Amino acid sequence: MAEWLIYVRDADRNRVALVEDYQTLTLIRRFNAVGTWELDIDQRTAPASQLATAGYGIEVVRDDGSTLTTVLSGPVDHRARVRDLRRNRLRLTGVDDMVWLARRLAHPEPATSSPPYNTNAYDVRTGTASTILRQYVDVNAGPGALTPRQVDGLTLAADPAVGSSVTGRARWQNLLELLQKLALAGGDLGFQVVQSGTDLEFSVYQPEDKTGTVHFSEDLGNLVGFSYEVRGPKASYIYVGGGGEGTARTIREGQDSTDVATWGRNETFVDRRDTTDTGELDQEITETLDTSGVETRLELEPIDLDGQTYLTHYDLGDKVTVVVDGVTITDIVRAVRIELTPEGPQKVMPDITTPDPTDVLGLFRRLAAAEGRISNLERR
Repeated sequence: MAEWLIYVRDADRNRVALVEDYQTLTLIRRFNAVGTWELDIDQRTAPASQLATAGYGIEVVRDDGSTLTTVLSGPVDHRARVRDLRRNRLRLTGVDDMVWLARRLAHPEPATSSPPYNTNAYDVRTGTASTILRQYVDVNAGPGALTPRQVDGLTLAADPAVGSSVTGRARWQNLLELLQKLALAGGDLGFQVVQSGTDLEFSVYQPEDKTGTVHFSEDLGNLVGFSYEVRGPKASYIYVGGGGEGTARTIREGQDSTDVATWGRNETFVDRRDTTDTGELDQEITETLDTSGVETRLELEPIDLDGQTYLTHYDLGDKVTVVVDGVTITDIVRAVRIELTPEGPQKVMPDITTPDPTDVLGLFRRLAAAEGRISNLERR
């Protein structure tokens, strides 16, 4: 059985202590987003004292007997003391190292050190999605950034050269949000910041298709619970206004025909007066439809079986197959909640957020049909 190790790391990301006397640790890893963690620990222990030091954090490692894998790492951002007749505990919460991307802006002139920043209105980059993601990270937070803006220890993994061609226009957006949009436009790529030694490594990857080998269902005995929900689209028909004024303005439009047919036409307008390039405007339509469409969530409570265990056979960002209520869903694992206690075993709950909405709607159609049959019986 795999062992989970919780290390205290100092401000330079050195491991300085092993946390053994704790009550619970909850980790939430998120695909292309900032993860979180919460640790309840005895206030009287040495690790508790160390974790009260500014700049300290944790590194959570899984040992499967042959491989050590850093599952989550990141700084403490909140401390709460809990003391009563029964407890003397410190509750620590934090974020994972994706937070460093969220703490930077995408600068229009990343190589310029002081105002007025009036040479270029935008930092425009076009190319293979993974390449563009790496470039924006490099010049705004990585080794290629101005020294005051560099994230300490941040390095860039080799470019895998994956994804479709995208165009980014950086002008004071949150860096993480810009990367999220470009990753989605580039083919739903994944990216992450993971501790490696004392460094932090940014990498881009193509989600691995494991739909043929990783299956969750009650019939297989590896799915003990699930929940699903669906919310209608915020917009299904998009108008985008590019550069120009009045009748000279460049206008593009597009729709999600499935959402329009299912939920009705819901229009919105997006202002992109920064460009007249129709390719960029069409990319904006695609991104807006992706982020404003039907929101669905499928949360699983699986159990590990031989041949299908978390981190050994699947992980965050992998594409898997789930069968619930007779409906087959294939999509990316976009979040994973991990609950640990010293006694074990661990509890792992993957989320498939916003998969193909048609799949989840199928679940509700089956539910509605079942309720209709029950209602017919009641009226007899």
